[in-house]
Amino acid sequence: MHPLLLSGSPILDVDATLLVYVVVFFVLLFILRALVFRPMMALFDAREAAIDGAKKEARQLEKEAEQKLAAFEDEMAKVRVEVGAEREKMKGEARRTEKLLLDKVRAETDGMLADADATMASEGDKIRKELAVSTSALAKDIAEKLLGRGVAS
Repeated sequence: MHPLLLSGSPILDVDATLLVYVVVFFVLLFILRALVFRPMMALFDAREAAIDGAKKEARQLEKEAEQKLAAFEDEMAKVRVEVGAEREKMKGEARRTEKLLLDKVRAETDGMLADADATMASEGDKIRKELAVSTSALAKDIAEKLLGRGVAS
């Protein structure tokens, strides 16, 4: 064992200095509590509140963003439907216009072909008549040239 423990003298003297130490301890405790501990705790509480507020605000902003995204997607779907309907409408109008133009061109072409057929038929008839009139004279000329003498008609 330690020699001081065996000596019989107390390890801690309880006298007036102990009272001074206790008073100084409590005075320092109250001063530090007022000047350091409470402001630090208030700072920690404020920081915690700010973090919680920021988290809450972030959740709220995220909800708003999701709502706005959903609204945007709904609006885009409506616009796509409208654009698709407008596209189909324009395609239908284009088909009708194409059909009208093709019908008009066909009618004009058919008319031109009919005119050409009529012109060719009339020209053919005219040439046939001329050939019918001039055939005998032409045959007479050919026979005279081949025979080398005049031929009676």
